Amino acid sequence: MDETEQGAQLGRNDIVRLFGTPDHTIGSVNEPRLTVEHGIEFNEKWVYEKPPNEPSRPTQRLIYWQRYDLVGAMRVEQDGHLVPESAPELRSRS
Repeated sequence: MDETEQGAQLGRNDIVRLFGTPDHTIGSVNEPRLTVEHGIEFNEKWVYEKPPNEPSRPTQRLIYWQRYDLVGAMRVEQDGHLVPESAPELRSRS
C-alpha cells in the first residue's frame, strides 16, 4: 500500500467512522520510537477483533499509523494469512 496515497485519503476520524473504536491500541501517536511489522513502519497500531460484516470472517483488522498518517492496513484471515487493504478497500467495508 502506498503510504502517501493511503494517508492522504483516510484520517483517524474516517477510520473510526468506518469501523468504530479499536478493540486494542498498541503504541501511541506521541510514541517517538517506530516499530516495523509486516514491512510497515509505525508508532501506533489499532487492532479490531473479529471485524463485523466481512464476507471472509477475518480474525482481525490491523490499522497502522505514523503519528496522524495512515501508513497501512491488513486483514488477518482465519487461516492466519495477511491481506493488505487499500483506502478504497477500507471504505468499501463500511
